[in-house]
Amino acid sequence: MRARATLRASVESGNNWDDPSEDHLFMLVEDIERGDESYLIVERLSDSSGQSYIQTMRNEEGGFLVERRDGAPDKHFQTTASDFRHAHALIAAWAFGEPEVATPSEWLPVRFVG
Repeated sequence: MRARATLRASVESGNNWDDPSEDHLFMLVEDIERGDESYLIVERLSDSSGQSYIQTMRNEEGGFLVERRDGAPDKHFQTTASDFRHAHALIAAWAFGEPEVATPSEWLPVRFVG
């Protein structure tokens, strides 16, 4: 019997993968770099609210915008990555519980005006 998935990666084209490896996440971010996809979302499936995720897309300056949310609106942060390798490092650190690649001061709160 297969264990329940803990992560799900999704891209613009509609493809998704359960429990992607760090190497697979690298290839998915690389797809954004090449222009084959415009975004990547990695969700933590253990959060029943569906609000624990990290996502990335290219920004206007040619780098990457990376956002993460850890369950609640007050735990929604963003930072920029200079290139796809840095974006991948941030995503992998979040996905696999590694020490943060970006310092806390680099993660800025996301505030929506509604």
